[in-house]
Amino acid sequence: MITSTASALWTDNAPCASNADYVPAESLVRGPKEKLVDACAPLMQTCANSCPYVTACFERVRPREGFDGVCAARLWVNGRLIAKAESAPDIPKLPSLAGVCGEVTGRRRHAALGEPLCGKCRDSQLRASSRQAGRANIRKRPEPVGQLASA
Repeated sequence: MITSTASALWTDNAPCASNADYVPAESLVRGPKEKLVDACAPLMQTCANSCPYVTACFERVRPREGFDGVCAARLWVNGRLIAKAESAPDIPKLPSLAGVCGEVTGRRRHAALGEPLCGKCRDSQLRASSRQAGRANIRKRPEPVGQLASA
């Protein structure tokens, strides 16, 4: 079910707009998986067959931890894919919502979102780790013996 605070025209026209059935009851989510899938199968099929906004919906909802419901012709429990409609269209990999990838802000944002680090952030973390390790190994040269400070 799409409920929007910043409405886009398509969110009002989607088949699931304001339909609470797309978010299953807690008792159904915590019950047997087969019963949940059977209850949500018609909703997933409706989504797959009659919704032209599947990709836009997936990009807007971004199912992740804490999300239970039908989105993009798929059933999600706690942000994990449980089942999908037979005719569900392919969905793209979502771009990260991280800060600037390759910098500290990007690494922190990945961690906050519970995402794995992207390639740029992984490289940045490795460089930062080696800089930290390098500091511990650098020793100051001893001052030469026999030289007195001029007065």
